[in-house]
Amino acid sequence: MNCKRLLVTVICICWAAISFSQNNTIEFYTDKSPRLRGMMGPTFLDEAGVRELGRWGANHIRWQLTWDGFPHSAADNANKEEYRNWLNGALAHVDKMLPVCQELGIKVLIDLHTLPGGRMEDYNHRMFTDKVWQDEFISIWKEIAAKYKDNPTVWGYDIANEPQDGRVENGALNWPTLASVVAHDIRAIDANHPIIVEARGGDVGTLARFQTIDVPGLVYSFHMYVPHSFTHQNISGKKKTFRYPGYVGLKRWNKDVVRKVLDEIKDWQAKNNTQIYVGEFSAIRWAPGDDAYNYLKDCIDIFEEYNWSWVYHAFREYHGWSVEHGGVKEDETPAKEPTSRQQLFMDAFKKNIRQ
Repeated sequence: MNCKRLLVTVICICWAAISFSQNNTIEFYTDKSPRLRGMMGPTFLDEAGVRELGRWGANHIRWQLTWDGFPHSAADNANKEEYRNWLNGALAHVDKMLPVCQELGIKVLIDLHTLPGGRMEDYNHRMFTDKVWQDEFISIWKEIAAKYKDNPTVWGYDIANEPQDGRVENGALNWPTLASVVAHDIRAIDANHPIIVEARGGDVGTLARFQTIDVPGLVYSFHMYVPHSFTHQNISGKKKTFRYPGYVGLKRWNKDVVRKVLDEIKDWQAKNNTQIYVGEFSAIRWAPGDDAYNYLKDCIDIFEEYNWSWVYHAFREYHGWSVEHGGVKEDETPAKEPTSRQQLFMDAFKKNIRQ
């Protein structure tokens, strides 16, 4: 009798596991499913902008929820009610755009760019020194998961953009532990949407050392701005010009060197059997000559070779990143004809499959 009960129990457990795998699979990119190629949009990207991306052929938008600035914002000094009012307004706008995205076959990633509590003067996020804000962060993601769990146009949840936990105090959790808590909480509510986790700062190096989290459907993301002195040159005044390919300091950068940087992620991915999503990459538009184009093309070539989905930073946000603008910093008017950088993306998007 005991043996029969044991057999029945084992059968039930196996059947439950099979049912979950068949009915609650996490639909994400594999070698057989469509890749995501798109752009990161501002919080209040309008319908005209969404339709323009559709015309270019993008099949994905990383929809950043940013409160008036980065890295510092109004959230730095806001109370919980003020933060919630902003977030609810931002999500209400996304809700209006989702039917347009659905019509165009564009999948949307909800990206919490401004975190509750904002940042301190040292750029660390306040929620790692004040547990009240950390509890708010957990609560927010439970509510977002419940809101979008049945929405097929929402592709997934990027739970924290470039989290910084250089200071962890007053009973708060560090980032890897908090990410695990939030991922488990979301998955208990939503069995279908990918959960995107960035390592500290969103960097290549920190992701290559990140401990994976035991939650199904997790995707790990990094942001590619290496070498930073090239990609971000002369944003604040004119300091020094860097070329690509070319030297940054004593090191000469070219496609082979970029590949070595990205191989850190490729090796980590293989070791941990994970999914990888490139959440941001860019080069400032006024880099000399065709250098921004050359850098972006090399990055895209490698992303494609490694079967990673990717998102450019950014579309119709800060003009310095705009591929619709030319290479003269002082000219903030979009070019009359597509720039070579815009054409690069339009050509890459031709590979897209609309979902």
